[in-house]
Amino acid sequence: MGLFSISAKENKYFSDNHEYIELVRCPNGESFCSEHLKLINEKMNLSSTFWMNKNFPQAIGELKVAFHKTTEINSPSCLPCAELFRSTIIKSLEVMQEDLRQMTTGHFKAKRHQSSYELVTNVLSELKQEMKNSEAV
Repeated sequence: MGLFSISAKENKYFSDNHEYIELVRCPNGESFCSEHLKLINEKMNLSSTFWMNKNFPQAIGELKVAFHKTTEINSPSCLPCAELFRSTIIKSLEVMQEDLRQMTTGHFKAKRHQSSYELVTNVLSELKQEMKNSEAV
């Protein structure tokens, strides 16, 4: 087994206590990221709540905040975890983007969701660029 072990949980049933990302084993005893991870999970839960209530811009905003919180995790031994956190958030945004794309195209398109689709597309582009820039450093 490697130095650390984490799991990204996906559950189609909503739960206020659901942890999207759970540390299973950490060589640092979670001392560097426990507070960060707590906030990231809270933001992801809030995002799910906003999403289910069709408050798409707020759902996207919560994931953006969670993503930026991952950038504060900068201990060298924690970088693989931070990358997993970021990729989990990006994946959530990509799922939202696809859902919104489907809502805005086809026979039953809803133009009222077009601005949310554009927002999630722009946020995804922005966050992916930030990831690329941080990898180049």
